Amino acid sequence: MSIHTALFLAAILIFVLILGLATAYYSRRARSTSTGDWQQILGRLTMMDRDGVAQVALDYADESGKRRTDDSCAELESPQIWTLIGGLEGLEALERNSIVLVDLAFYVQQWYPEALVLAEELRLSAREVQWHVERLQGAAKTGNLESSFADYAQPAIAKYYLMTRQILALYERGNLPMLIDLQRTI
Repeated sequence: MSIHTALFLAAILIFVLILGLATAYYSRRARSTSTGDWQQILGRLTMMDRDGVAQVALDYADESGKRRTDDSCAELESPQIWTLIGGLEGLEALERNSIVLVDLAFYVQQWYPEALVLAEELRLSAREVQWHVERLQGAAKTGNLESSFADYAQPAIAKYYLMTRQILALYERGNLPMLIDLQRTI
């Protein structure tokens, strides 16, 4: 056996050894963190008044997210919305939660590839919620929060409510065991 052949075999052996170690490391890491990642993501959700969110959202839009145009809606006023959602702080929590909902969809994508489409839709919805909250934060700085609250708060709340329904439906379709924890938290 020549020196070149011996060096070539040694290089292949080292490559296969490194490849095997990397595979073992990442497999172990994925198994050990999948439950931990889920708990971390779920732990980032801020508890909100679900009934208040639903009431404000369904006053603005129906279950499919279409804007209500009929006379059957209650037409909540700004002070009622402010109370039900917890003011600007509640909307900021809602904005943070919308980002967590996107993370929950991406997390599920590991086992349920169909979640990719919904994850992207949720990302766009979260961006829309963020836009509305930024408008309200700007209005608060200029002293116009009261007059702008209903115009921006209610669409953001309706979008967030729809996002929660979509993520719950995704977990239900995927028949995922984390659905019960998610239902309790959202």
